[in-house]
Amino acid sequence: MDLEKKLEFSQIKELLTLECLSEAGKRFVEQIKFGTNFEKITQNLSETEEFRLILLSPDAFPAQNYFDLSEELKRLRLDGTRIDQEALFEMKLSLRTIADCLQYFLKEKEILYPLLTVEAQKIVFKKEILKRADQIIDDKGHIPDNASPELYDIRKSIVRTTIAIDRKIAKIFGQAKKENWTPPDAEINIRNGRMVIPLINTHRRKIQGFIQDESATRQTIYVEPIEIVELNNELRELEFAERREIDKILLEFSDLIRPHISDLLNAYWFLGKMDFLRAKARFALKINAVKPVLSNIQTIGWLNARHPLLYLSLQKQHKEVVPLTVSLTKEKSILIISGPNAGGKSVCLKTIGLLQYMLQCGLLIPVKEISECGIFDKIFIDIGDEQSIENDLSTYSSHLLNMKRLVENANHKTLFLIDEMGSGTEPVAGGAIAEAILETLNAKHSFGVATTHYANLKLLADRYSSILNGAMLFDTENLQPLYKLSVGKPGSSFAFEIAKKIGLPENVLKQASEKVGSSHLSFEQQLQTLEVEKRQTQQKQEELKVADEFLNEMIQKYQLLSAKIENQKTEIIQKAKAEAKQIILDSNKKIENTIAEIKSHQAEKEFTQNVRKELNEFVEELSKPLPVVEFPAENEIFPAKKKDKSKTPKPEKPQNLGPISVGDIVQIANSNTYVEVIAIKGKKAEISSHSMKMEVPLDTLIKTGKQKIPTVKSEATERFHNSVMDSINQKKAVFSPQVDLRGKRVEEALSIVKNLLDEAVLLAEKELILLHGKGNGVLRHVIREYLQAQPEVERFHSEHVERGGDGITIVKLK
Repeated sequence: MDLEKKLEFSQIKELLTLECLSEAGKRFVEQIKFGTNFEKITQNLSETEEFRLILLSPDAFPAQNYFDLSEELKRLRLDGTRIDQEALFEMKLSLRTIADCLQYFLKEKEILYPLLTVEAQKIVFKKEILKRADQIIDDKGHIPDNASPELYDIRKSIVRTTIAIDRKIAKIFGQAKKENWTPPDAEINIRNGRMVIPLINTHRRKIQGFIQDESATRQTIYVEPIEIVELNNELRELEFAERREIDKILLEFSDLIRPHISDLLNAYWFLGKMDFLRAKARFALKINAVKPVLSNIQTIGWLNARHPLLYLSLQKQHKEVVPLTVSLTKEKSILIISGPNAGGKSVCLKTIGLLQYMLQCGLLIPVKEISECGIFDKIFIDIGDEQSIENDLSTYSSHLLNMKRLVENANHKTLFLIDEMGSGTEPVAGGAIAEAILETLNAKHSFGVATTHYANLKLLADRYSSILNGAMLFDTENLQPLYKLSVGKPGSSFAFEIAKKIGLPENVLKQASEKVGSSHLSFEQQLQTLEVEKRQTQQKQEELKVADEFLNEMIQKYQLLSAKIENQKTEIIQKAKAEAKQIILDSNKKIENTIAEIKSHQAEKEFTQNVRKELNEFVEELSKPLPVVEFPAENEIFPAKKKDKSKTPKPEKPQNLGPISVGDIVQIANSNTYVEVIAIKGKKAEISSHSMKMEVPLDTLIKTGKQKIPTVKSEATERFHNSVMDSINQKKAVFSPQVDLRGKRVEEALSIVKNLLDEAVLLAEKELILLHGKGNGVLRHVIREYLQAQPEVERFHSEHVERGGDGITIVKLK
């Protein structure tokens, strides 16, 4: 499709195909198409999102043996047809994978992955089929002896006959060798499927038998001794019988599965879909794509959108894509982007078109999760040179034909994307036609984005509330594009600034300025002034944000102080209440004791007076005021950290011994830190200490004249260092550089390799041995692809052929 080519969606499909494990999955990729049904799009995105979460979970999903047996099963529908041995082997492995997939969604996964669980619950196939397949073919693709009783007897006879042949021919060959009838280096051979003895031609009559072959020089003939002819014939008949029995076994298996072919076809459709969803989810992880918020209306509210292909390309160069934030609503439906050439306008346009197309094809897109995405019935794009020699059309004529189709078919559910609108012809007429087209599309309430350099299109936003301007920002100081979209103000083409930077003669620029006129230059200057004012406003906003954060910090500090005082107040009151309660108890006891003593002394006057005096003294003691409680001051609640002078020595103040050069031991100013200078880059120095490297300003370093970095360790540091070293030594003692990955799933194997690589780097190991087996090469390919991307890996290669060859990967670490 031409639209997919323009949007580069065809490249997205190619990348998805590379992620597929089966031909069925690749067919699903080929069948991807643009959809407009909101419920279907939502389901496709949700299923892909569920699989993305599966890949991020620790519970690995089956990722091997995704064979597609659909065509083989359709062939087996005919009575009398039988499955061949290779297809049977692939069916066994793939049915096992299907069973594992179905089992995966039975492990209480319905809450986590409801849509995929529903798909899995639709699939049924007889377990007896897989059980029988396991009986008649082993994990190496061979039919075992016990596949049937008859095959067991035939194989036993073959072994017995073969042994008899070997013994007889060995005896005859030994006699011939002894009699020097054979060449000196001769051995028993096989010719035409028969065991033969090489004889010197002159001794051809020494052994009776059939001549099966002769050497090129005719000096040697190959004789099948008459004594073993009958045995060889018997062996050949047994081999024919073996083949017939295997065919019978395969035919019986075909008859077994024939009634269930419809169920099996559904199962393989499910396996293909799982492969397809897995490919979509893996691609989503590579481009940091997510499922956004979906709305069944026409809208675009994207935050931090990135072009996936540009993201992958720049990632290889260790660069980042400048994200795009764009909004189109019913009230603001058309965006006109202006700005300098090579400033990112076309990339912006393609990003919007590609991501919307991907979304409606059921693919996750690289935006923030809170971004809002709507659904459009049609996407229209006009970009690039579409000159047609066959139809005798110029670029502009082709452009006008596209505009004609757009204007005729557009409605309120159309998204249009037009690059360099109005260009390709005389500017005044082209600008006027472009303006009329945009006004027509605006009247139809269509949604769209157009890029332009024409001033009349930039002014449309002043006349129509649903049209807004956008500008690709430009660094006027360094005269280079910033690739950032700023919505709200039109952009300048910066033609004169760019021409000046390129070095166009001053007199030419002056002459051009006079031809353009002051009004145009004034308009461009106003645009620049507006941008400067906007940046100043943003700077003020940043300052206000900092002030607001400081105020919030003070408020939090006050609230913490208030809460602490309130807590202490509550504690004091509770303590006072407890003491008061105790005082009352003591008072009651005192009074009761006094009354008891008075009674016991029969109210003697002198004793009564003494008792009253003691009671009055007790009451006076109770009447004394409580001590005043002083609440802690703020600086007591938030004390400044006090330096432990006994543990932290004051920084030394050495004399500066002159200019600093590479290799010097220097001290970082106002600290006790000593480092080594390993490079000087202008006004900065690259320093190193204990294998750590960083860059610091040169004027913060003081030359010391020391020959090596002093070692200063506190007791805590020493203990920590010893602890770390003990831990490392323990790990090193039990560390094994060899790991067996055979039989592991890909995700499980990669996790093991990653952990092994991390431990090896920690323990300074230089070589690892990964045993993954040969098989179909998938595990080896994935592991080596992972190793290729690891900076710690210097190189890797297969083991020597005699020690395992391609089944083992030797990894050399830096």
